Amino acid sequence: MSFLEYETWVLKKDVKMADYHAIIRDWFRFIKEHKETLFPEWISARYYRKTDRDGHPTEVYVMIFEYESLEGHHAYKERRRNWDGPYEEYKKVDPYQEFFDLETVTTEYLLPEQEDEWFDYSKQRIIN
Repeated sequence: MSFLEYETWVLKKDVKMADYHAIIRDWFRFIKEHKETLFPEWISARYYRKTDRDGHPTEVYVMIFEYESLEGHHAYKERRRNWDGPYEEYKKVDPYQEFFDLETVTTEYLLPEQEDEWFDYSKQRIIN
């Protein structure tokens, strides 16, 4: 059963948006290049901008990390805990310290329920 980590943040006031967008692209690129060696427990990472009900963007950004299991989440966090070894390189592309207003960061966790009842039509969409 997968396990999800739901993280939100607001950017620091002095952040240059071009630099922020670049570090997010670099972060995703790094994850994809090192998935098998550094992030084997990860199933997915999805990035969002929160909006109001009418779809107007707010200042809040969201990342949802999906892990293969609760145990996988804990194993990854323990392995990366000191940012040493191969995770020293990862820290260089992690936008957390440089770009996030740390006072606004929240982390919540989600455990899937009744997955046999779920549906997902996204794989059937045709994208031109």
